[in-house]
Amino acid sequence: MTMRRTTIAKLAGRWSLYGLLASWFGLTLYQQAGAPHWLQAKVDPIGITIPNWRFFAPLPGRHDYNVLYRDRLPDGTVTAWREEEISVPRKMLQMVWHPRRRMEKALSDVASQLFSMVDKVEDRTIIQLLMPYLALLNFVTNQVPHRDGAVDVQFMIAQSATYDPTVEPAMMFLSEWHSLYGEARSLPAEAAREAVPAG
Repeated sequence: MTMRRTTIAKLAGRWSLYGLLASWFGLTLYQQAGAPHWLQAKVDPIGITIPNWRFFAPLPGRHDYNVLYRDRLPDGTVTAWREEEISVPRKMLQMVWHPRRRMEKALSDVASQLFSMVDKVEDRTIIQLLMPYLALLNFVTNQVPHRDGAVDVQFMIAQSATYDPTVEPAMMFLSEWHSLYGEARSLPAEAAREAVPAG
């Protein structure tokens, strides 16, 4: 009798697990349809437990966006362009643990949004008020190292194809100069001549 109960308990546990996995699989398939559901809205809004495999669909990313920046010193000297490494060489561990991927994806999305908005803006002075522009400015102002004594910063978005060496990197967007301390500064004549992006 005891053995029978143990067998029944094992079967019940096994079929409960099967049911749980089948439900999870079904919810995952339903998630791909893009239809909102209560579990996504209240329990898993960012898709941690119920994966959304449409991450790159329908148009997969074929290029990388590179964030470059340079500083201007008090005497008007402009430093060389430096790249903030966003994408890193892929490792097997990143299949299960890749915390920097969120930063990569965020900056990629912000750059894409900026490009799409810039094409629709007629008054170029409004570009600096766009949210993607402000997000990138915040990143290069507060999240990257600067030269000692630097007073201003300028950033550039370039496009490259890390895994296709035949694709030449291209400059996509060049920002205005911005103060690192929140004070408006004029661009000296020497720095203005050097502000032309490097070829």
